[in-house]
Amino acid sequence: MRGETATLSCHFKVESLKYGVQWFKMKSEKQLIPKSSRQFVVEKNQTSSLVIAEVTLEDSGWYYCEVNVLQKDPEWGNGTELVVLAPPSAPQIYLQSPTDPHTGQWALFCLTGGFHPSKLTLTWTYQSAGAIIDHLPLTNCTLPAPHPHAELSEHLTDGPVLSSDRLWNPKCFQVTDNHSREAYLFSMFLLPQKESLETGITFTCSVQDHPARTAALTTSFTWDASPNELIGHLNIFKMCFLSAVTAIFLLEAVKHCRVQAK
Repeated sequence: MRGETATLSCHFKVESLKYGVQWFKMKSEKQLIPKSSRQFVVEKNQTSSLVIAEVTLEDSGWYYCEVNVLQKDPEWGNGTELVVLAPPSAPQIYLQSPTDPHTGQWALFCLTGGFHPSKLTLTWTYQSAGAIIDHLPLTNCTLPAPHPHAELSEHLTDGPVLSSDRLWNPKCFQVTDNHSREAYLFSMFLLPQKESLETGITFTCSVQDHPARTAALTTSFTWDASPNELIGHLNIFKMCFLSAVTAIFLLEAVKHCRVQAK
């Protein structure tokens, strides 16, 4: 896990006392691992261990030890792959208000992020006292996506829905930070009109199927208040979220322009 300590061990057997061990990380070519306060080597009883403290996502990769014996060719081990995982954040639900809260269409967003690798499922479910089936899956957003920064495919259920529309047009989107390699996933769908509901509906957003977590992360929102009450008590997501997404893409565009200029 990101932030933990990784220990990679290399075992060998040599008869000569004149030998040395070096550690390399393989990228386009082998790179010698320099000793630092975060990366150091411990040797004992013909075993060399590379210790990497507070691992980051950039530390992921293949590591090799090389044993050099006097007057002999160097020998390599089979290599050890270090995989660093970053767990997803707890999902957060935001409410997007329309221009006219009384007649417009409201929407729910669910956001999770900061995870690596890009392998995750975000699921919407609902529960209502007036529904025949509890926890009916609404839509699943599954990573990896076919193309980075592209709209993800959504999978709708064949079961009953809560309005005459097909399920309020659910959408899934992915944004990846090219610098930190962290991924962000958010899903949205349009809420049913209040006039079409007899009872309140509790929507639950679940994040699961990530290799860094064994249990699902969930959060819920109940759509049962009038628009005026919602405006007074909930964090309206409309401007904040769109501004944040715009800022991310602008930063990426500036980085790209700088690279082109160089």
